[in-house]
Amino acid sequence: MRQEGQTTPLYQYSQLTAERQNAIVGNGILSGEIATFDGKLLPEFERRVADLTGRAQALAVDSGSSALRLAMRGLGIGHGHEVIIPEVGWVSIGAAADMLGATVRVAPVTDTLTPTWDQIEPLITPATRAVVIAHLRGRPALGTAEIARRLREWRIALVEDCAQAWGVDVEGRPAGGWGTLATFSTHTYKLVASGEGGVIVGDEADTVALLRAIGGDTRQPTPRAVWRSKARMTELAAGLALPQLDYLSTLVTELRTLQQKVLEALADRPDLTLVPEGTTAVGNGTIVGLRLPSAAAAEQLASALFRTGYRSWWPGPGDLHTAAAWPVQAEHPLIDPRRYLDVQIPWLPVSEQHNWAAELAAHIGRSLMDAR
Repeated sequence: MRQEGQTTPLYQYSQLTAERQNAIVGNGILSGEIATFDGKLLPEFERRVADLTGRAQALAVDSGSSALRLAMRGLGIGHGHEVIIPEVGWVSIGAAADMLGATVRVAPVTDTLTPTWDQIEPLITPATRAVVIAHLRGRPALGTAEIARRLREWRIALVEDCAQAWGVDVEGRPAGGWGTLATFSTHTYKLVASGEGGVIVGDEADTVALLRAIGGDTRQPTPRAVWRSKARMTELAAGLALPQLDYLSTLVTELRTLQQKVLEALADRPDLTLVPEGTTAVGNGTIVGLRLPSAAAAEQLASALFRTGYRSWWPGPGDLHTAAAWPVQAEHPLIDPRRYLDVQIPWLPVSEQHNWAAELAAHIGRSLMDAR
């Protein structure tokens, strides 16, 4: 039985390839190739991410937030433009548009925490330059293919925020395979983690060349002079990420195995709803989403999980993942995100998975009974 304060390591996935990471980074330090130019690891990482996402090119940068900002700048977003973003997603999505002088409009989300075309279309105006969708919590945003098709018809750019979506399949394509551009994060709390870092992927050679230039590649020529910043990933950060890319497919399979056991263990509880509904493993397997009868019930369960050492996320007051904490909110919200919480799925040996899933389900059951 799990004891008070006992913990499962938080986002320990990167530790599974620690030996190879140590070797690569150690060799990098000895070689002196630790910056952003003239190394071998950074170009290899970019090539591998492009291959993984089915895109022509990738550009590695210093954070997921930088990736969003550069992507929007590369799309020509600025004063007089509008960018539609989802009601749930990290605050830097809207910040990227605002920093470029664009107006941010917020699309309300459905029970899956993502908007569909029905929520996006009413917000489109002649000033709309881009729409951002987020594959949130390691799950695909529902209706991505339709959103991408509709936006192509309107000649509006689609940016996929894939920060949490390493290894996710989105309606027959890898996450990042639908947007005009797509961005990833290699922050510590991601399936591919380098501490800090990000990636932009796309197909248009001229656009990616511009992104390289404004992101700090002084060797990249441009048709006209542009303001350049510094946002490149380092050689050593790429070295940390490469072994995790090698292991990603296996890791997702292993996480989804435990995720499905948890889904099955919780399926018959009448006092919660699985998000999305059903007991089939979904996304990259990193979480199990739950919707509770009330925000208070979700908060109480999140507190009970924390006290017992389970890792969960509840979008409570002040959480920067929700529009309630931003300068702009959805005009007509559809749901209360505070009724949602999710539980992180750890990596565990197969021999330990059944007991872990059963203990978690029992603990959730007791916590919900105590909250009545």
